[in-house]
Amino acid sequence: MNLQELNAIKTHLKKQLKDIESIQVTCLRCEQLQSGNMCQKFDARPPADWLHNTVDCEHWAWDNIPF
Repeated sequence: MNLQELNAIKTHLKKQLKDIESIQVTCLRCEQLQSGNMCQKFDARPPADWLHNTVDCEHWAWDNIPF
């Protein structure tokens, strides 16, 4: 690997890390959340603060929607 390749890899990894760190771990970004803000896993509405704040839910799964 030469210096150009190393720098290209580092740049790419930094961009990936930035993208990953921007993922919001909230119920709104979870694939378990269905229409009407119902959690499919628990068949209930999550607390309001979980919709917009960081959650610590072992069932959270990113919905892959970047916005």
